[in-house]
Amino acid sequence: MKIILLGPPGAGKGTVAEQLQHDFGLLQVSAGELLREEVSKNTSLGKDIKQYMEKGELVPDEFVTQMMKLHIQDKENYILDGFPRSVPQAKDIEDLNVNLVIYIDVPDDVVVERFAGRRIDPETGNTYHLKYVPPPEEIKDRLTQRKDDKPEVIKERLRIYHSITKPVRDYYKKKDLLKTVNGAPPPKEVYEEVKKVVEEFLSK
Repeated sequence: MKIILLGPPGAGKGTVAEQLQHDFGLLQVSAGELLREEVSKNTSLGKDIKQYMEKGELVPDEFVTQMMKLHIQDKENYILDGFPRSVPQAKDIEDLNVNLVIYIDVPDDVVVERFAGRRIDPETGNTYHLKYVPPPEEIKDRLTQRKDDKPEVIKERLRIYHSITKPVRDYYKKKDLLKTVNGAPPPKEVYEEVKKVVEEFLSK
């Protein structure tokens, strides 16, 4: 089974993908994680990618598609988390024969709030949210905020998302592959809805 998870930045795609991976035995493939991994290696490609990510801009199609296809070649059961991010990318992976596309719909103001409160522990790599997943009191002072989580960067990411990535939803809707889930409620409720969609698909 091949699933695509779509939605704005901060929609909770990664959390949903992790749970689907656990419940259905699907491999989670996150474009964002693969890009950040490339940046952390400090390769020449990673340096190019970093410049786009820190400005909140989309990384060019050819970098992302090539990286994703290399990662999933010869695999049959996976979730593409946050990919494709543009219609050209979607067209480039038509040969993968994706079964189901789930769109997690979240309003812009909720997205900005989610990112504004997100913090990373540089020592463990754990992610917290000042409101929703508060960190232990003793580590609060060492937490950092990623540059691409700052409100001005998120607003730019949302602007790009609406102009470039949102049309991907319509692309898959026309192909009759799209199911939409409300992503505004708490993560547990969102996942239950996504899980229902997957179970309904498998029962056909």
